[in-house]
Amino acid sequence: LLNRVAFGAKPGDVARVAQMGTKNWLEEQLADTLPEDPIVNWRVNSIDLQERVRSAPDTANDVDNAQLVAETLQAAILRAVYSRHQLRETLADFWTNHFNIYALKNNERELVAIDTEQVIRPHTLGKFRDLLLASAHSPAMLSYLDNQQNKKGVANENYARELLELHTLGVKSGYTQKDIQEVARCFTGWRLKTTGDIRYDVGSVLASTKDPHPGFLYDPTLHDDGAKFIPFLNLHLVPNGGKKDADMVLERLVTHETTAMFLSRKLCRRYLGHVPPEIVTRASNAYLKNDTDICAMLRPILLDGVFDPTRNRPIFKRPLDFTVSALRAVSADTDGGEALQKHLSSMGQALYQWPMPDGFPEKAAAWTGSLLGRWNFALALTGQQIGGTTIDLEAPFKALKAQDDADKVKTLVEMILNVPADSNEVRPLVATLNNHIAQAKRSNLPEKSIFAEVAALVIAS
Repeated sequence: LLNRVAFGAKPGDVARVAQMGTKNWLEEQLADTLPEDPIVNWRVNSIDLQERVRSAPDTANDVDNAQLVAETLQAAILRAVYSRHQLRETLADFWTNHFNIYALKNNERELVAIDTEQVIRPHTLGKFRDLLLASAHSPAMLSYLDNQQNKKGVANENYARELLELHTLGVKSGYTQKDIQEVARCFTGWRLKTTGDIRYDVGSVLASTKDPHPGFLYDPTLHDDGAKFIPFLNLHLVPNGGKKDADMVLERLVTHETTAMFLSRKLCRRYLGHVPPEIVTRASNAYLKNDTDICAMLRPILLDGVFDPTRNRPIFKRPLDFTVSALRAVSADTDGGEALQKHLSSMGQALYQWPMPDGFPEKAAAWTGSLLGRWNFALALTGQQIGGTTIDLEAPFKALKAQDDADKVKTLVEMILNVPADSNEVRPLVATLNNHIAQAKRSNLPEKSIFAEVAALVIAS
């Protein structure tokens, strides 16, 4: 449960969940009302970019481009590692990929941080309708998918295509090029506020509190006000509909049963490792009956799927999940900074830097081509070689009074993998570790270095 719904277990988490009951823990996560650990707020709010977002939004333009991306990623890592709201954080990552934006295009570096804080995070466990509306009005999304160039007579289809293919209906759901063209016409005139022709007015984007969609601008002079018909949605739009054309498209899409099925399948792949048809149907029906509520859709997936071996399959962790779960398992103290981020990049998952609108790949084959980056991270982590990140392997040994080699191996295996050290699935690993220790001692390696390597081998396994 903690490996799927959370970014892995921290020491003590398994006992807590077992004591309160898995269903109660899941409902606690779905309710999302736990008071946050003050240390999380302190760590995240101390980041320069977060401070600017809160108190001096007009100065966001002054931040170095590389810093903008690094500090947006830093906040995501810190929340994933330390937050009590683990379901919220795994969903924040899920929806960030679902509505992927490439931070290195145009001025996206400035806008991605805003999108993360004002579009994705407020709606992770709310209504999908609100999330889709926020994304459709997002300056970052409008810029990334070129809706700035979408105007009457010269419709740009980029946003319309991804809206149907990636955000709602899914590829091969039955819509045609005609649907894309008509949806694109509906979104003509949807723009973002700018200062001049190039510079985005990031200050006004961040500072606005009264506007439900700050930074968004609808320009009626650029809108195609002709009649429109979208065959797949069976949606007829009369002339002179203005901004309501696109609003009606979004509402029809968000309540469409194909959208419900598409989202349910994606969430099943994320949390169950495959797509059980009966779970998809239950989740889809719950979504439609509960006004696009994300929690309602998640309940059958998590409550009926996670513990059922016929509905739950192994998932190869992507680099972010691998990194964060390792940090959590060994109770790391990390600043989430650039030294750690370099390891994520070397593993192939530099967040906010996937250039295609489909987000980072889900299939294991995309991540198994090279495991060297993972092994290097594990060795660097346990060897105290990542700047801004430290761990204390002696603490669990002292807490559990592990004195001999076998006890220490048992402690590390059970702490990191949360599997009994004498279970069949890790018995070969334990034997390998014991052989490694014996060989290392014959080479007169310091004991501290030996067990740092042992911890790294467990993480790498």
